[in-house]
Amino acid sequence: MARDTHLSVFNRDTAVATAVSFAVPSFAALLLGWYGASIPEGGIGSSLAIVYWLAILLTTWLFFEVGSWAAAYVLRPLNPPFVIVILVGCVVGGLTARPFVVYIIGTFLGAAQGDQATPVAAPQFIWSVEWLLGFVQEAAVILLLWMGTNLMMRGPLHLYRFGFAPTHRTVPYASGSNTDDDAPIPVPEFIKRLDNITQDDITALEAEDHYVRVHTEVRSELIHYRFADAVHEQRGQPGLQVHRSFWVSKTAIENIVRRGRSFDIVLKGGKRIPVGQTYKQSAATEFKEFIQD
Repeated sequence: MARDTHLSVFNRDTAVATAVSFAVPSFAALLLGWYGASIPEGGIGSSLAIVYWLAILLTTWLFFEVGSWAAAYVLRPLNPPFVIVILVGCVVGGLTARPFVVYIIGTFLGAAQGDQATPVAAPQFIWSVEWLLGFVQEAAVILLLWMGTNLMMRGPLHLYRFGFAPTHRTVPYASGSNTDDDAPIPVPEFIKRLDNITQDDITALEAEDHYVRVHTEVRSELIHYRFADAVHEQRGQPGLQVHRSFWVSKTAIENIVRRGRSFDIVLKGGKRIPVGQTYKQSAATEFKEFIQD
């Protein structure tokens, strides 16, 4: 098997997206600290005020980040929309971060008051409706900042977030389509990394985190590759992306059966692939001869 050289690209993509994300609260902390916004103790310098806001905003943002990755992993079988993942992530992460933020504020107050300060209690977790409402009220601005930042990153900035491809990569490629009519279609790069699997053998591509599982009728192979890139490289081939995590070859379809309001694609060899709601119309049009009533 060819040596995998794509790891650095994945690490770079993740690093860029994370750096862009954390640049937002860092810049906000600089502005808030410089102007001394909502500082509980007056008479301190802008440097300490910046440290105060950096501690609060970066701590909260870190928990948002971890919470959203956890939400993406747990909710993945349900194929949730991106906005649900970042909303659940920021609520869960924010509720977890709140005791630490309260501790930071108490510590800051104690340092400002000196000997007259009340001892700061250790962070305590209180899971209740009142706790949730208090968090939403206190952190409304940073919640909106988090949602807006991530929507901008995945949309206009075209960055990967929490396993979701940029919005400009989510358009399914139809059978035999080519975005540049006069340009020749190159041999897909991901095929060069496969062990004795040719283009004609491929029945489906499946996303598994930062990997792609390439299916044939008799076996599958896992390679470190970006799913959106593999799908893009399949343009011009008879096939279609039918789910956030699946591309299927038209020549490999046995039949298509209804599943509630959507469909399941049954491939030759027995593998069953769900059709996502986003791709239902294009799949029904492209593969209509396979649909069983």
